[in-house]
Amino acid sequence: MAQRSRQEVLEYLSRAEVAAVGTSNMGSPRQRMMHFAADEEFQFYLTSTKGDPKVIQWINIPETAMLIHQGATFMEMEECEIIGRAEVLKEEKDRNKAIELLVNRSPIVGQFHQIGALDRLEFIRVKPFTVKYRYVPEILQGEPPTVFDFEENREKVSVWDDVRAKARAWKEAVRPLSLTAALVPILLGGALALSGSAEFNVLHFILTLFGAIMIQAGTNMINDWKDAERDGENRTGIRPFTGGSRMIQLGLISRADMCFFGLALSIGAALIGIYLVAVSGWGLIPLILYGIIAGLFYTNNKGKFSFINMAPGIAEFLIATTYGVFMTMGAFYVQTGHYSMQALLISLPVALFISNVLLINQFPDAESDAKSDKKTLVVRLGKKQAKNVLIAGFIAGYAIIGILPLLGYGPLTLYFAFLSVPFAIQAIRYAHRYYDKNATDLIPSNAHTAINHLFNGLLLVFAFLLGAVNLVVPVLYLLASFALVFWVWNYIERQRKVMNDFKVAFRK
Repeated sequence: MAQRSRQEVLEYLSRAEVAAVGTSNMGSPRQRMMHFAADEEFQFYLTSTKGDPKVIQWINIPETAMLIHQGATFMEMEECEIIGRAEVLKEEKDRNKAIELLVNRSPIVGQFHQIGALDRLEFIRVKPFTVKYRYVPEILQGEPPTVFDFEENREKVSVWDDVRAKARAWKEAVRPLSLTAALVPILLGGALALSGSAEFNVLHFILTLFGAIMIQAGTNMINDWKDAERDGENRTGIRPFTGGSRMIQLGLISRADMCFFGLALSIGAALIGIYLVAVSGWGLIPLILYGIIAGLFYTNNKGKFSFINMAPGIAEFLIATTYGVFMTMGAFYVQTGHYSMQALLISLPVALFISNVLLINQFPDAESDAKSDKKTLVVRLGKKQAKNVLIAGFIAGYAIIGILPLLGYGPLTLYFAFLSVPFAIQAIRYAHRYYDKNATDLIPSNAHTAINHLFNGLLLVFAFLLGAVNLVVPVLYLLASFALVFWVWNYIERQRKVMNDFKVAFRK
């Protein structure tokens, strides 16, 4: 009785509890044991938390293999092999069906259902190309397995699905949230130039912004390439703050491709810089060279030169000056053809707050960085002293903002920037309480530090726009700023809630 009916195989699947689920990692398999459920159409349902690396991998490389294997002894072994394509379910009716099938089979779904947090889970449906059932005694007798083919599922696969998947992987590699580090200083330098001059070249401003974002994205990719081995060993990083994009580790982008496109973006930024030098002046060259060198050698492969291993605080200083002082002054110089003390001073809070973002993101990776000889400031100082440096950075940044109008280096509207203080307070509160605790407990501090940098910078820009253009423009800009900050906050909050609900669901 080698051949089984569909109903017999479905009955076997209903008795089985877990499957080894395999996905592709640049041609190499990655496996995880997962609870599953199957419906009458041989569609298989799985679940994982939102933002989980396995989900990201499915979104980008949906080809999936499952192996279900059970039996008390070797001669009682039954197994079912499924080859198919996974999809993350978005429609409510599809999610509800997955929940109904999994709630009594998956402990994760059951626990999240009890605490009312099912929206923190992603549900995955695997549509099979082939389902193959085997029973060991029959295989030993040379009898063929039972095979069901689902050609209709193969026909539904579109090449554009793969194109979109690859595009999503590259979007993750760019790390969109980190691009605010380049956005803020360029906007600030441009607004400062606009407030003091009747002439403002929009094209040059747009090119400056694109160049800065390209160098930021290129630096992200180069760091992923150089830190691929370290990030692969990192077990404490928390997305989206630390551990890189993990596109290499997930097998979605090769190290060679990451290096190539990182360098390509950096070269593109350099070409924009050359044009801006030609139209603005030679004074821009030192800033461009400084930024390129900082990006290329901020970190490096083990045993090779990097600023992060050079001396305490050097790498952090480079980031603060590049994404705070020099980008602000560079954007100002492109419009005016000269530097100013005001541009330098107004850039200091931005420099301090972006340095704080870098610093707080080093906390979750401290143990992993120490093991891989990546000597960040947190590794060198220890978490307690690094936490004090973080607090000092917040205090110094707001002190500078408070003093500048009194010294005549800024309008009184700069005090709008203090609207961002609640985020700084929350960042300090969580950092003080959880700096030496579990990485997930520190997420609110990571989040509020990042949002403080963004919101404070956008408010500084607003302060200079108020006196420079028609009131309608600053108001529209402020509304757009609130929308951007809310979007970033909402994205980060979703990540935090997923991790928090997971802890609550399985708290002993």
